[in-house]
Amino acid sequence: MTEGPLGAISRFFATAVFVLAPLPLGSLDLAWICFWNFLLVCSLLTADLSAVSRRNAMLLIPLAVAIAAVVVIVALQTWSDPSSESAAVWELPRRFFGLVLPDRLSVTARGTWLAFGSVLLLSLAFTRAVILASDAGAARSLLRILAWAGCLYALYGILAELIAPDMVLFRQKEAYLGFATGTFVNRNTAATFWGSCALLFLVPLLRTMHRQEGGPPEQPDWRSRLEQILSAPVALGAGFAICTIALAMTGSRAGLLLSVGTFVLAIILYLVPLELGRSRKWLVLGGSAAAGLVLLQLVGGLVAGRIVEHGLVDPERLAAYQASLGIIADHRLLGVGLGNFEAVFPAIRPATLGSLGIWDRAHSTPLEIAVELGIPAFGVIALACLWYLYHLFTGSLRRKRDRYIPVIGASVAVLGVAHSCIDFSLQIPGYGVFFAAIVGCGLAQSLPSQMRKERGKSVQVELKSN
Repeated sequence: MTEGPLGAISRFFATAVFVLAPLPLGSLDLAWICFWNFLLVCSLLTADLSAVSRRNAMLLIPLAVAIAAVVVIVALQTWSDPSSESAAVWELPRRFFGLVLPDRLSVTARGTWLAFGSVLLLSLAFTRAVILASDAGAARSLLRILAWAGCLYALYGILAELIAPDMVLFRQKEAYLGFATGTFVNRNTAATFWGSCALLFLVPLLRTMHRQEGGPPEQPDWRSRLEQILSAPVALGAGFAICTIALAMTGSRAGLLLSVGTFVLAIILYLVPLELGRSRKWLVLGGSAAAGLVLLQLVGGLVAGRIVEHGLVDPERLAAYQASLGIIADHRLLGVGLGNFEAVFPAIRPATLGSLGIWDRAHSTPLEIAVELGIPAFGVIALACLWYLYHLFTGSLRRKRDRYIPVIGASVAVLGVAHSCIDFSLQIPGYGVFFAAIVGCGLAQSLPSQMRKERGKSVQVELKSN
């Protein structure tokens, strides 16, 4: 079934959001979040659903449940007279100033719904990627576009650090001087972004080397020739090298270590299901670990210096984590309000953090979710994430054709989630949208091919009956 002009426009809008979201300083401004949400809603309303099977649609059920849970919690947090006790932050102005304040859980009146915009953006990006990538050809094309877009971002990051190290796009660079950040403000987010981009090149490179495909297409046109050039081992290797160099130039300890770890994971996920024999599989495992160590030695000099100077564990983050656990203990059920961590944390900020630095985030996305939404909502979100990781890994190990797509999705998912456990990369919309597009693409192609064939047969039967 050929795609109509409306479907092509819909796909263009979705791809444009996936590719351009990292550009405007990570899309942190509310205006960009609203703009990307608008484009994704338009893309979803005009999307071609002919390739979406029932199984693909069922993949979105856990996401829908998690979003519904967040909406319910946010509504309760902003309710003017909830049955549970109000936030402790209201007691100070009531007691000392005699102010009449609303008896609600959320510290801010509109902050929760404004913060929900970022949640909605990631959810829409994930949903659109699953729908778009239900067709295998569209999935391959999307990953190729994302890979080379990431390579261009990496090239910009490298050149910007060499030519204008005190600038981020057209703005003065205020932090992380001496380190590459690309179009992001934070180097840790940039490192996770470029690590994800490197995975988009590494796994197809393994696939090309294993299958040893080559030769000109039967009916060459400019698209097929360009696809052949971009899929050549030399091009894939160059893209991987550029993204890895940019990753190393960030100086991010966790970003580099976790990225190299997921490189090894991707190699193992791709090679282990192959019929290599037991001894060769053990050789693959040992070789992958050795390759990771060699890569660390080659590109990790800057990071190694920071590890020697500062160590692997940040005591300030540990203090912030302990304080966050205290907030969770006091607000187990409904949290303090989505997006309210910055407003609540100063009241319980430990003295060990000193007076320098603004802790507007918990530097751990799971902890911040539990602080702002409570333990039940965190449990729902965590179960949905684990369910998706399960499908990505089973698809990586069991699929036959295009198995490299769920391998990419699983590897990027592990990298993004693992890094967000000790930082906030997924809370930056520019990376979050890019991440959701890759993971959604991998998830859509994690199902066996037989399920899509059954969908095709059922569609043909319905057409004949009509």
